[in-house]
Amino acid sequence: MRSDLSASIRISGLLFFAAIVTQPVRVAAADPTLPVVKVVEGGESRLKPEDVLTTVLGPGINQPDSYPGYGGFVGWVSPIRLRNGDWVLGFSAGYWHASAPTPLRFSPGTIAEYQKMGLPRDIVAPTGGVAMIMRSSDEGKTWSRPQVMLDTPDDDRHPAFVELHGPDGMLICSIFTYPGADPAEYVKDPKLAHRTAIIRSFDYGKTWDKEVIRLPSPFLSDETNGPMVLLKDGSILLTVSGSPKEGGPAQAAFFTSQDRGATWKLLSMLKADHNLDEANATQLPDGRLVMMSRPEGDISWSSDEGKTWTAPATFGMRLYAPSLYALKDGTLVSLHGSYTRGGLRIIFSTDGGQTWIAPAKDRGFLVDNCYAYGKAFELPDGTLLIADQGTGGHTTADAKSMSLRLLRVRIRPDHSGIDLLPASSR
Repeated sequence: MRSDLSASIRISGLLFFAAIVTQPVRVAAADPTLPVVKVVEGGESRLKPEDVLTTVLGPGINQPDSYPGYGGFVGWVSPIRLRNGDWVLGFSAGYWHASAPTPLRFSPGTIAEYQKMGLPRDIVAPTGGVAMIMRSSDEGKTWSRPQVMLDTPDDDRHPAFVELHGPDGMLICSIFTYPGADPAEYVKDPKLAHRTAIIRSFDYGKTWDKEVIRLPSPFLSDETNGPMVLLKDGSILLTVSGSPKEGGPAQAAFFTSQDRGATWKLLSMLKADHNLDEANATQLPDGRLVMMSRPEGDISWSSDEGKTWTAPATFGMRLYAPSLYALKDGTLVSLHGSYTRGGLRIIFSTDGGQTWIAPAKDRGFLVDNCYAYGKAFELPDGTLLIADQGTGGHTTADAKSMSLRLLRVRIRPDHSGIDLLPASSR
């Protein structure tokens, strides 16, 4: 299934409808220097994805315990490495690409359309999809059985983490909950809108809050893929996407928490004349914030802790599901899916996102020929541990045969390209 088509049912690109904006959109003057792509030759990995991939969950491999509504779909995965050395994977489990609770609230026409795409018939899933967690204490060699992290009455999608400083093992997890309804119904009943939820753990992710914390969102519906970012001042930055009016275009909104995730404040919003879907932001070594979004690859910077942003600027690379990582050596990495060639890909920058190193003007270095929703964390040796999913689960067969996989990526020291490596360095 093409990624731009699948976005309409992934509930992150096309189903944003909003109420009245509660705070003004604040956008600074455009930076006169637009971001550019620097093409390098010979930068693709000599090893192929199939040479290094490790499957940690899939058919016959570490399956979750059965529950009403589980049909084999696992996806929307995000990893984190804790300071105690544990690796943690959060993911969604359900019956399809979007596992709304049953009975389905969609209109008959929407149900028929989704069934043509592969939505299973006669599904019984009283609480829809479930957010789950797995853990490895030996750097990915072995993994615990999947455990339920959050199971609301809605489909619980795309858990992503940040670890806070302190001795109490505190993790914050963002999830967006999806009741499943036609967008026109959001205006009639806000409870049918998909919303970002926050849960917290005080024991390194072994147990989690039962009650979710909601954002003061300016949107009728919002979502986030994460990851959140722990800023230099100890506060947390969370980026979501939504729209201030029915039909879009989608905007980005930036939230901060200064009380360990208990409450959240809307910092600012960012807009363009097109969608800013699946927006993600991180902090650069010089303290500036940088954002990237789907589908045009818009980039924006903030020099005042997220209060104002430069006007979104494109650089000729259309992409989806971007996530940004500022490595210890100062390299900025964008992990994303490619509209041009498909697959999960990487580009990187040594100047804070002004110049992006890539094998071609329109695409990044190949990481995996997969559905291209992947997330990462940096290991002590400077490599990136990447988690991704096999397919999008659009067909019934795909959903039943989903898998979660791991591999590592090394940005070459001379910044001439990347190398793919096995997930475990042991």
